[in-house]
Amino acid sequence: GTHGMTEAISSTRTQCAATWALSGRALRAMLPTLALVGLFWSVSSWGYYALVSEMALDSGYDDAPLIFAIYYLAWSAIVLLAFRPVFRGQLSRPALSSHAMALAPILAAYGLFVALALPLLPAVSVFRAPPNPPEFMFASAWYYLPKSVEILFQQVLVAAMVLRAQRARMPLGAISVLMAVLFGGFHLTLSLDGFSPFYVARFTVAAAIFGVVIPWLYLRTRHGFRWAYGLHWGFYALDAVVTHLVLAVPKWVM
Repeated sequence: GTHGMTEAISSTRTQCAATWALSGRALRAMLPTLALVGLFWSVSSWGYYALVSEMALDSGYDDAPLIFAIYYLAWSAIVLLAFRPVFRGQLSRPALSSHAMALAPILAAYGLFVALALPLLPAVSVFRAPPNPPEFMFASAWYYLPKSVEILFQQVLVAAMVLRAQRARMPLGAISVLMAVLFGGFHLTLSLDGFSPFYVARFTVAAAIFGVVIPWLYLRTRHGFRWAYGLHWGFYALDAVVTHLVLAVPKWVM
């Protein structure tokens, strides 16, 4: 009995060591991809704020929704071109048409939500909002047009990392940990924009949880991209509803 237990423990240790070694090799192989993703994320973010400043806008998405929808659409195309080998076989015209047709009703539903449901919610109080509120708190429905395309851009970046990790033979569990650290870590940079610690923490925790789930969606479900995009957008919808209800203008002010 003791001998069998010792063998089982030894076997488990050997398997763990092999998994760590495989994950380490895969991570080293992924370093150029991760560096490029970080570069795209950083430059696109810098470009957004540079454009907002150059155009003297108060709220980029709300004041110039079409411009920033095109801006993030262009970035999505750049990422797809840069990672063409990673997306090999997934960018055929039938595949893209299928994604577009499947996402159209989802986007239409979200469009109806922001155009019809959000305006019915109580307005966010200026006094209850944090000192440097994020744009969506006081945004119109137009805000969500470029936001939808920005989510697309983020999903293309995430898909590139997940598919590259799979190509590098990284175990699924390790990919989930990596995505949780990276996606959560990227959202920590919101603190550099002066947002409240609670807002940054909320989005960082949500992003880390999403990072754990997303590799499974992409690699184990039939239409992972659609599920990931729908969930990503759904989080913003839910957060907007909760924000409007929690930070509403008090009744005695009306």
